[in-house]
Amino acid sequence: MKIFCIFARIIFWKFYINTLLCMDKRIFIFILSVLMMAACSEKEKPKDMEKGYILLNINNNPNIKTGIEITDFVLRISNGNTETLKGRLGDFSGQIELSIGTYVIEIYSIEFSQPKFEMLFYYGQTTVEIEAGTTKEASLSCSQMNAGVKVVWSNDFSELYATYQAQITDNEGYLNYSSSETRTGYFMPGTVSVSIMADGQTIDGGTITLAAQDMVTVNLRPKNTPSGNLSIEIDIDETINERDIEIIVDPDNVTSLPSSETNPYSVLQAIAHYVPGQTVEDIWVIGYIVGSKPSNTYDFTNRDGWQQSNIVIADNIFETDYENKCIFVNLTGTYQTNLRLVDNNNNYFDDRLHRMVLFRGNLMTYHGYAGLRNLSSYSLK
Repeated sequence: MKIFCIFARIIFWKFYINTLLCMDKRIFIFILSVLMMAACSEKEKPKDMEKGYILLNINNNPNIKTGIEITDFVLRISNGNTETLKGRLGDFSGQIELSIGTYVIEIYSIEFSQPKFEMLFYYGQTTVEIEAGTTKEASLSCSQMNAGVKVVWSNDFSELYATYQAQITDNEGYLNYSSSETRTGYFMPGTVSVSIMADGQTIDGGTITLAAQDMVTVNLRPKNTPSGNLSIEIDIDETINERDIEIIVDPDNVTSLPSSETNPYSVLQAIAHYVPGQTVEDIWVIGYIVGSKPSNTYDFTNRDGWQQSNIVIADNIFETDYENKCIFVNLTGTYQTNLRLVDNNNNYFDDRLHRMVLFRGNLMTYHGYAGLRNLSSYSLK
């Protein structure tokens, strides 16, 4: 461009001098000189003109729990299906530069979908149109999007039953509330079902409809009925989105889950009877072999770490949720020889992986979660 400008100036002065000889060329000289000088003085269009900026303004909701730092929230900016930016909110300050276009701006405390204990989920979203060379203010209000459920047992339970727990389930999973559980479990809005297990009996506790920001206390009290069955009365005490809900469990809904060679528990049914630190003796469980727990991790799908001493079973061959949907099976003696997935020479028995197997044994804690030990029978299907 610089060489071109010098060349243009030379041409300009040459034609300017020639005007003394030819006045008819003045208009042409004038137009040519203007065009040439404009070409020299014009700069390339700044790339900044293809960009715009946003200035974030986060509105703190007064209901955000004390101790939760909003600067630790995740900021996510996306354009259509493309994630443009994602990171810790506190790491961004001042203006954020973006190409022109329409963006969805989100902030959230955690990734949340399945039920979890003590896991509040805050979320906020807005849409902003970014224009070239301008700064837009994005204002977001962040509020609690999930609902909390706490279970409180009356003193009568410990007097009447040796083992008892509650299970609350939604479409994405469930949480088990043992007799000593004091934490609040969190679920996405929707309908959850309640069931109670006490000394081998399973009681249908009905359903609860949860809305965002609900904090629900389920008070469980046993009472004896003329039939001798267990009935549960459930009261709902909510501190947010107040509603009066009462669930009374019909004694006719009391059932004893099957546990026999011809009618065994599924893995999830067995886990529903699992109470940490306690033993349920002589139960039958059927499931698929999905792997083996390594010595230092819970990645039971990693065959490089498989152990001879255990296998993991689940209700489907693709299961990976070892905390809530798997049972760890302790293998000893002939059970180890016939069911292990690897031997001392690192020979793998792939024909056993994903096979269905029926076990008889004791349900108890193994590797920190629901397990089967002291096996007395098995059958590969």
